[in-house]
Amino acid sequence: MADVQHTEPILQLLDANGLVTAEQIQEILDEHQRSGKSVREIAVNMEIVPEDTLLGLIAESLGTRVVNLPATDIPPEVIHAIPLSVARMYMVVPVERGTNTVTLATYDLLSPATQDELAFVLSRDVSLVMAREEDIRAHVNQLYGDDSESVNTMLKALEDEIEQADKFLELETAQDDRGIEAAAGSAPVIRFVNLVLYQAVQDRASDIHFEPFESEFKIRYRVDGALYEMAPPPKRLALPVISRLKVMSGLNIAERRLPQDGRIQLNIGGRQIDFRVSCLPTQFGESVVLRVLDRSVVSLDIDNLGMPDDVLQRFLLDLDKPNGIIVVTGPTGSGKTTTLYSALRKLNTIESKLLTAEDPVEYEIDGIVQVPVNEAIGNSFERVLRAFLRQDPDIVMIGEIRDLVTAHIAIHASLTGHLVFSTLHTNDAAGAVTRLIDMEVEPYLLSSTIEAVVGQRLVRKICNDCKTAYKPDDHVLERLGVARSEMGDQNFYYGTGCATCNNTGYKGRKGIYEYLSISDPIRDLINQRQPTLVLRDKAIELGMRTLRQDGIKNILDGYTTVEEVVRYT
Repeated sequence: MADVQHTEPILQLLDANGLVTAEQIQEILDEHQRSGKSVREIAVNMEIVPEDTLLGLIAESLGTRVVNLPATDIPPEVIHAIPLSVARMYMVVPVERGTNTVTLATYDLLSPATQDELAFVLSRDVSLVMAREEDIRAHVNQLYGDDSESVNTMLKALEDEIEQADKFLELETAQDDRGIEAAAGSAPVIRFVNLVLYQAVQDRASDIHFEPFESEFKIRYRVDGALYEMAPPPKRLALPVISRLKVMSGLNIAERRLPQDGRIQLNIGGRQIDFRVSCLPTQFGESVVLRVLDRSVVSLDIDNLGMPDDVLQRFLLDLDKPNGIIVVTGPTGSGKTTTLYSALRKLNTIESKLLTAEDPVEYEIDGIVQVPVNEAIGNSFERVLRAFLRQDPDIVMIGEIRDLVTAHIAIHASLTGHLVFSTLHTNDAAGAVTRLIDMEVEPYLLSSTIEAVVGQRLVRKICNDCKTAYKPDDHVLERLGVARSEMGDQNFYYGTGCATCNNTGYKGRKGIYEYLSISDPIRDLINQRQPTLVLRDKAIELGMRTLRQDGIKNILDGYTTVEEVVRYT
């Protein structure tokens, strides 16, 4: 038996059968942590165990069998035993159906809680058989339509189901917590919520907004920084849907007057997804926003940040320093946290002790001690950070430098031999330095501790399937502040809009960066309390490329559009 602590059932299965070494287990866990892929997928991809062997082991442990889906004839009445939304959400295919039972084929080891939820949502006893992943995915697409099939069809079916449930008709005036809880726990509502979450993950949304208004209930997704509205569900669904989300995130559904925060962990379409939940009481009910944390979409690998090579090399050099402060700056949603996590992952070795104070913890990383800040119970940044320095860390991350106290603790940590990472909300890298001086940090302390400031934004990338070249006119160049002579005969690009990008012309996002290295000439200017503009001009003179300049480089390379760069820089 490999001597590595782990709680993954599939790893325990492989371990018990002597099919993995301790090194392989550690390798699988590291990759799972890094990429968010399932342990099963990693074990098969790394060729530690053939898929068929693994399916046999899972089937044996569940007391079931492996089926060959392509050779299985599935009658229409069996296909209709489960709705499209369930097949897609849980990645299962029905193969047999009894009066009150259904046998589902799956490729992964489903948790007992997931099996119970399936049985409840389908109102049938569920038994499982195992099948190959590519066969399951092919059958789900073939039997239940591909991903582009309208969610409106599923919504319509759910609405019809809800129409038949009498108890929903009085929900608009319902005040009885037990009645609301019963509605929130009913199969149609569970299926509806799962469907909305599934669709958001498929569309690579970063946030989902559930917003009750006086006469309607809106649900909007934020994809690549822009909000899109889905077909609005009936207004009377607002209360049970929001209550369902609160139940899933462990919040108090009876408390509808105070803001609450929670977390949901779900397996959607074979991927482990975290949702951070924020609940805010409004005039017409509670508004709930879910931040989608999908590890398989967000890469925490420093090489995948999309930094220009020269910026990345300087960043890596600064990460190797024994002490000092590195600040990442930009507005909310500019990817600061991802940059910091990537840096921490790079430094996360057995020789270093890493501590983070976050509000809240976004991604859990093995080997890093992460502390959630909770002002409500008195566990403030100040309190956590003072305790940190007694924990013998090498590297400390402070979620955000908010005030003079946190700034002083960061400086103290740096002066006593620690490398400190943090974020600030400023418009550019030079502005971060003057912001800290505005907080009444002494310039001599700042100049002796701060090593670098990374300024960043996220701009939308042009969709590759509908990318079109054009020659910019003088008006476009004027907006960018670029002379015609500098451009020569260079093409610009935009997306015309297609099915791949939902007719937006954009697909995915990319970082643009400016990197302010705190060299001796900059330190002198900090000590003289020089304003942002002077610091910025000196940095440009010393070779810093500004956000606007990096944006223009991305336009010329065909990654993004003039509109995006003008909007964000």
